[in-house]
Amino acid sequence: MENRRCRPLSCTSVVHLILLGLLLLFALRASAADINIGVLALRGPDKARAMWSATAEYLDRALPGDTFHIVPLGFEEVRLAVRQGSVDFVLTNSAYYVELETLYGVSAVATLRNRFDDTGYSVFGGVIFTRADRNDIRRIQDLRQKTFAAVNASSFGGWQAAWLEMKHQGLNPEKDCRLGFETTHDQVVYAVRDGKADAGTVRTDTLERMAAEGKIRLSDFYVLNQQHVEGFPMLLSTPLYPEWPMAKLEKVPDDLAIKVAVALMQMPPESPAARAAMIKGWTLPHNYQSVREAMRELRTGPYESLRRPVLQDVLAEYGRWLVLALAVVVAALSTLAYVGQINRRLRQKQQALRELNATLEERVQSRTGEVLHLLDREHFLRGIVEMVADVNQILITANSKEEMLKACCDRLVAHEDYRFSWVGLLQDGELNVAARSYGSAEFMRNLLKNDAQATSRDALRENRTVLESDGEIAADLREAGVKALIVLPLRRDAYAEALGTLCVLTGREEGFDREEVAMLEQLAGDIGFAVHSFGQRLQTRQLEQDRISNYEETILSLVDMIEKRDTYTAGHTRRVAQYCELIAARLGLPAEEVEQLKRAAILHDIGKIVIPDAVLLKPGQLTPLEYDLIKQHAEVGYRTLIRIDMYKELAEIMRYHHEREDGSGYPQGLKDGQIPRLSQIMAVADAFDAMTTNRIYKPRKTVVVALEELRGLAGDHYDADIVAAACEALRDVEPPPVADQLPKTLLERQRFAYFFDDQLTGVHNASYLQFMLRNGLPSSYRLGYIVYLHHFSAVNAAQGWAAGNRMLADFAGQLLAAYPDTLVFRIMGDDFILLSARSQEIDAAGLEALPALADSGVAIEVGMV
Repeated sequence: MENRRCRPLSCTSVVHLILLGLLLLFALRASAADINIGVLALRGPDKARAMWSATAEYLDRALPGDTFHIVPLGFEEVRLAVRQGSVDFVLTNSAYYVELETLYGVSAVATLRNRFDDTGYSVFGGVIFTRADRNDIRRIQDLRQKTFAAVNASSFGGWQAAWLEMKHQGLNPEKDCRLGFETTHDQVVYAVRDGKADAGTVRTDTLERMAAEGKIRLSDFYVLNQQHVEGFPMLLSTPLYPEWPMAKLEKVPDDLAIKVAVALMQMPPESPAARAAMIKGWTLPHNYQSVREAMRELRTGPYESLRRPVLQDVLAEYGRWLVLALAVVVAALSTLAYVGQINRRLRQKQQALRELNATLEERVQSRTGEVLHLLDREHFLRGIVEMVADVNQILITANSKEEMLKACCDRLVAHEDYRFSWVGLLQDGELNVAARSYGSAEFMRNLLKNDAQATSRDALRENRTVLESDGEIAADLREAGVKALIVLPLRRDAYAEALGTLCVLTGREEGFDREEVAMLEQLAGDIGFAVHSFGQRLQTRQLEQDRISNYEETILSLVDMIEKRDTYTAGHTRRVAQYCELIAARLGLPAEEVEQLKRAAILHDIGKIVIPDAVLLKPGQLTPLEYDLIKQHAEVGYRTLIRIDMYKELAEIMRYHHEREDGSGYPQGLKDGQIPRLSQIMAVADAFDAMTTNRIYKPRKTVVVALEELRGLAGDHYDADIVAAACEALRDVEPPPVADQLPKTLLERQRFAYFFDDQLTGVHNASYLQFMLRNGLPSSYRLGYIVYLHHFSAVNAAQGWAAGNRMLADFAGQLLAAYPDTLVFRIMGDDFILLSARSQEIDAAGLEALPALADSGVAIEVGMV
């Protein structure tokens, strides 16, 4: 028999067979149903819906009759949803997939290709990072005894990948670090950024995406154990593992799973679903063996039972401690034997000691009385020291002078011996009560009517401490239990004049002793310094407020000067600020960020102060060189404000308001992910106002047309989310009134004179006539007349060009005087066109008789235009 060899199938034939089989399976499933896709919401449920709802819609279209729903699930909810069968498919991290495959029989149908830098990647890993300014953490080994933040114990990219890498480098984070979990990747990043954790770990692409969203700056972080894998551009600290799979539950029919798999793998990389999910589509399911091996080594998920200790583990972990415990037991037994011998000797000595103690009893009783006296005094002085310390704490933390003095008085009388205290301050030459401790009003009246106030005035006048004992104070104070009072001057320093007094009344039988007076004098000095400091603080605050106000007035004056230079863009900055506020509110930005954006918008064109009038006020298209000059205003404005502390943050925002998502903007050509979020909002607001504002060289667009144009530029020039918010927030705004093209103010007339007036005759030139015809004449000017000057070349030939120019200029002035309510244009060298709102009787003979043309031989012809 002939030996015939089977011919192998080509790749194309295999694909055809697979597709044919898929089509046959599709035909087997005709019923439609609601299909739930559980998604691990690693950045929160709202973010999960925003990313994956478009995928559900895509599957709705790809599989008509079936309706797909996205179900965001927390880390602890994924197992429950699969176990209960409340979802049909699950999109989760690789570790969860391995666990669910082992425990519940789920199976992968596709693996996603993560979008980054406009490329798809079906692998990922973990990033271990700290703050860039943490110079004490540069290696994984530096994390010992540090606080470490991760996403969740079940998160593979957000914890387990980093855990395994740290273990391979000799660090056990569960024992060697203070480990904490933050629920979402964003929270881990914020915890490290804000100093709540020394370091942390998230899955690859988290830092880059948060930076692209304007939430963080990559330069603020340092990546530990950074890996560089060819073809993988994201920050990385661990080996790479297969990306998230889309897996089906066991209850899902195979034909439905195949339909979903085919639809996902046919998803165009640039489809709305792929862009919303920030992926480049899907690919065949990967081999997740590397994930399974990592989990087995870590003893997590389905391998958690391996964590139960066995004898070898116990010996390896606690062997040295067991040996030490055995040694302790042996030593204890030896000690007991030795103690037995000692006890026998002690019994022999006890009798001798009893005899000695009898003689010592009398001496002990004597010394006990002395010690008790010393203890009482120590207790008293300790109370004074604690009181002084508490008052000094009040001086440091108080927010107002009145609050500080009242708290000081109340703390003084909290001492068990003090009955009352009050502070008097000198105001307009009079000593007035500024604060007093709690107590009855009657007690205060008795205090103020006796000579205690007089004593205070003496202390103030003589600038010294005054002390009155039991025999010197008033009877009503003695009846209230007061044994002595002390008045101490309050001074800003030891050599200054007194600015008030502190009065303290004590009920201690011995009155005030020397150490107590010394501490109270020191305390009065501290209170006097604090009172003086509050006064200085108020003055300093006022000076700072004046300085800020001066800055504000100066900067706003510059903004006003810029707008007054160009009346056609008057109000531009304030409108941009208004539009920024509306867009930011639509995006749900915090109130403080909205206010910051508004202030930056007011200043965003301040750099135009250096642009020459010839360029800034030009009523026509700019040349490339002129446009380069205009583009300098963003950087000039930034450098003007960055040197002022209160404007530094605003300067950063306004610097980038002309940057574009595709890198075509200026001054630095930043791209998507590099432009600050607030600058992106300002760019949209600035463009919208430019479109809807009338310019002399360009008519304005309606709000509807302007918003439609912005939609067309979304993603290329402007952030798509911000454009969508702007289309909602700005659709009902009222743009400024339309202005015609004629000069009205002195500034506008000067500008027209520069650009649109004939330099010889002073009437308008032909360029302005062409401009008006191109953009539409004002409604009031609808009649046109042309005045031809025949034989004028003979004047130039006979009398010279200078004489001819003077005659032409004189004729133009007399023509304006003769017809003052017309617009006059010089054309073709020696001809004129007149525009009028009403019919004019323009007599050629009368014009020839004007003094400028008398006896010149020039003939006039008048016609209608």
